Amino acid sequence: MLLDDAEESQAEEDTKVALNRALRQLARARAKTDDLVEAVYKAARDALVADPPKPVAKPKSDSRKKGAEVALWHLTDWQGAKLTPSYNRDVMWQRVHTFVDKAEKITEIQRTDHPVRSVTILFGGDMVEGLFNFPTQPFEVDATIFEQWVSVSRLLGEVVQRALGFHDSVQVVAEWGNHGRIGSKRDAVPRSDNIDRMCYETARQLLGSDPRLMWQDCPEDIQQVEIGNYRALLMHGDETGRNGFVSPTTFRNYLNSLKAGGYPWPFRDAYTGHYHKHTEDTLSDGGSWYQTGSTESGNRYAQNSIGVQGVPSQRLHFINPDLGYVTAQYKVWLD
Repeated sequence: MLLDDAEESQAEEDTKVALNRALRQLARARAKTDDLVEAVYKAARDALVADPPKPVAKPKSDSRKKGAEVALWHLTDWQGAKLTPSYNRDVMWQRVHTFVDKAEKITEIQRTDHPVRSVTILFGGDMVEGLFNFPTQPFEVDATIFEQWVSVSRLLGEVVQRALGFHDSVQVVAEWGNHGRIGSKRDAVPRSDNIDRMCYETARQLLGSDPRLMWQDCPEDIQQVEIGNYRALLMHGDETGRNGFVSPTTFRNYLNSLKAGGYPWPFRDAYTGHYHKHTEDTLSDGGSWYQTGSTESGNRYAQNSIGVQGVPSQRLHFINPDLGYVTAQYKVWLD
């Protein structure tokens, strides 16, 4: 049926009215959503800056000429907010600070022989427990994503702040893990949009622009560690395999393939977490693959599903930056 001019004009006017009504409704919906998002961000900011970190004084300078070494902390798999019979956020906080206590004491022992002025901190991923990794996970945490973000970000900042208290300078290299994934594996969310990475950035901003701290973002899933002539890769440990779980032999072969040209940056060693165990394996050219444990304990899911259960531990190394290799390594027990 054809419309006359009057009917066509009325139809156009009706369409304009309906469109304007829809646009107003959309604007109100967007404003409401924006208000909710801003409320979440404001709550996070308020929670994190309620007790802002205080400036840390630079430690007394060590003027000795003897060859200095650099401390390396590999801190990984905190699983912040995991709840087991022997683990929760409070236990996480205690064990992480126990590591720093022990690292400081061991560093002072090293300093009786030579200077240790700097530290490189490797944050290896799975710092949060997340909520999207297996069906029963929401029932095995003691905090929501929001609370995990706040508590883990604050703890990351506390660790770096304490490191600044007994080192002239601190370098942070951070990598994200599978537990920080947002949504299921089928969701179209970029892998680097990860809660671990968000915690790292929040902690970095909390600490401000201290000239003694170097901390870069981590958009990729393999990080480069450079300490003088020492070169290593920091990875979480889930980079290969269909579900991120492969045999040690398979992962060692993967690292050797990276050494043989699969990664465009020469490196000596590699550091991973993910499997919650503390081991060392030799790579093809004499370098080492260092696996580091977790602060977590009592994980029946890991014990029953993949047969993994470790004593809580993290890793402390000392690096000769001129010769480019590890001179001393410590398994730091936290139980």
